[in-house]
Amino acid sequence: MTVTHPSRLGRSAAGPAAEALARARDHLLGLQHDQGWWQGELETNVTMDAEDLLLREFLGVRTTEQTQAAARWIASQQRDDGTWANFYGGPGDLSTTVEAYVALRLAGHEPQAPHLARAAEWIRGQGGIPATRVFTRIWLALFGEWSWDDLPVMPPELIYLPAWFPFNVYDWGCWARQTIVALTIVGSFRPATPLPFGLKELWPEGDPKSFAVGRSSAAWTGRCTSTSGAAAPRLPAPGGGSAATLPPPEPRRCGRCAAPRSAGAPSGSSPGRRPTAAGAASSRRGCTRWWHCGCSATALTTR
Repeated sequence: MTVTHPSRLGRSAAGPAAEALARARDHLLGLQHDQGWWQGELETNVTMDAEDLLLREFLGVRTTEQTQAAARWIASQQRDDGTWANFYGGPGDLSTTVEAYVALRLAGHEPQAPHLARAAEWIRGQGGIPATRVFTRIWLALFGEWSWDDLPVMPPELIYLPAWFPFNVYDWGCWARQTIVALTIVGSFRPATPLPFGLKELWPEGDPKSFAVGRSSAAWTGRCTSTSGAAAPRLPAPGGGSAATLPPPEPRRCGRCAAPRSAGAPSGSSPGRRPTAAGAASSRRGCTRWWHCGCSATALTTR
């Protein structure tokens, strides 16, 4: 196929705007392949790479090779002030910087390293984790670093609202449906699995206990984890068949402290008392009210 380009307009006295337009046009035509198409790199900010690592960590499928490859790219995009931007040449963005920071921590970068220390200092100066966007806080809730109680909630049953209803998912863009509907299900289950490290350095004053957001009770101490097992939730099979087991990488956990939610009260426990099961007190520091998981959450679900 032969592509014939129109003749270049001369640089007449049409003015700077016309000359700039002509240069831009000539540049684009110069990038066109002989077959008539253009080829270019589809690039986005580092949140895509960071969230990919976070998802792999949550699912338990993250590999060393994948982690190091993503970490090299994320680190290469860091600005001199320790931040990450949403677009080339843009200003540092708080949420993007927090997600990139956590991803590099997953890759083994230490918080004392100069590049992460600069990032953490900037994050705290911008308000820390409480000032991040809701999507960033949802990612953190998946790891017990933010309370599900302090996130916006919509019931997944909203998918049953018909198209004629004033508020229905079918009026949304396809990207909004596939994002929000999935998040309503996640928000209903409130899963959480602990990170291998804490993020206290990303909170203003370095202490999440001093803030009313991200938690719903002053008894919460900021981060509480447990590694004991629990049965996987069961989902109804299509067509009314036998139920299928959903194999999560971690048991269903309380959105407050990432501790597994048990099916019944442990022996010797009651609401308002610390669980007395072996090891509970040591692994669930600060859990003082609910026997369900040993934490102080005030809105545990029983699904």
